[in-house]
Amino acid sequence: MQESDVISGLDAQLVHALQIAPRASWQTLAPVLGIDPVTAARRWKGLRSAGLAWVTGYPGRRLIERLCTAFVEVDCRAGSVESVADTLVALPQVATVEHMAGGRDLLITVFVPGLGELSELLLRRIAALPGVTSTRASIGTRLYGEGSRWRLRALTTQQSERLRLTSPPPRTGSSAGLDGPDRSLLPELSRNGRESAVELGRAVGLSAPTVRRRVGRLVTDHDLALRCEVARELTEWPVSATLWAGIPADRLPEAVRVLLTLPEVRLCASVTGPQNLLFTVWLHSIQDVQRLETQLGERLPQLRLRDRSIVLRQTKLMGRLLDGRGRAAGAVPVDPWAPVTPVTPVTPVTPVTPVTPVTPVTPVTPVTPATSPGR
Repeated sequence: MQESDVISGLDAQLVHALQIAPRASWQTLAPVLGIDPVTAARRWKGLRSAGLAWVTGYPGRRLIERLCTAFVEVDCRAGSVESVADTLVALPQVATVEHMAGGRDLLITVFVPGLGELSELLLRRIAALPGVTSTRASIGTRLYGEGSRWRLRALTTQQSERLRLTSPPPRTGSSAGLDGPDRSLLPELSRNGRESAVELGRAVGLSAPTVRRRVGRLVTDHDLALRCEVARELTEWPVSATLWAGIPADRLPEAVRVLLTLPEVRLCASVTGPQNLLFTVWLHSIQDVQRLETQLGERLPQLRLRDRSIVLRQTKLMGRLLDGRGRAAGAVPVDPWAPVTPVTPVTPVTPVTPVTPVTPVTPVTPVTPATSPGR
């Protein structure tokens, strides 16, 4: 595959397979793809090493219901967007950072335990950054769909079904909350969603069997979501946009059902603020924004699109740092429970007023007394 090509063939099938079963063993995945496990592992290593694809973990649907999720718009002074973004990507509570065209300079996705922590993050950390002029936060009230449901569509229906059967069924009934070890596992899985149980155990101080059991429970309880991502430039959908819409509350369920049937939709959430619905789409071209709006107008006549913004660049995506081409270049793991460290204000140094040098006094030449004339 040439670097400029759309991902295809076996590489695309491998990514699609990992989107369905992110932590499945190569012995499980390889037969579905018609290759041997060694080949599957080697191809994945090549994709991951080049930053073209990766697996990451982050709070799942059930955990998000207990956390506070916010979509924060950040405006910056001219020339300061890059420096502000560079600071934001280093914050573990900030999962995603996007440079936007239209209406805001940056759009970030934040996970924190509650409203108090959100206030601390916005006021003490983000608003205090040099170059930030304003912030506006829309709090997610319900998450209907997110990126882990998106598929590359490179496998056949039969192949997809075989992989789905390998996943454990979701548990029913109430589940216990997350304890300390669970919370420690999430950032490690954010760093590498396919990290082995042995390595995960070494990082958090647990045995490999305990890690396998805990990770399995986190996934089936929907406290952990795992996502196989691919650099967007290698897909047929290189353009991303976020749209804000308003719809009567009684028509919201219908709108969500329609949106989630569209292959372009990656994220769909109800939010607080002037608009009650936010959704993110991947598109073939910028012109497709208009096509999508027309389609939505026909299928959802009561939906009122209030704003839309094209993503110029993503510098962080669910904990993964991205380079200028959208390829993985590192990670700052997502950790909603990390302490919020305030910006230490720099005390301006009062300039010292220079002292005007004193002009030296020219010494007075003593007057020689006149000699009295003799009489």
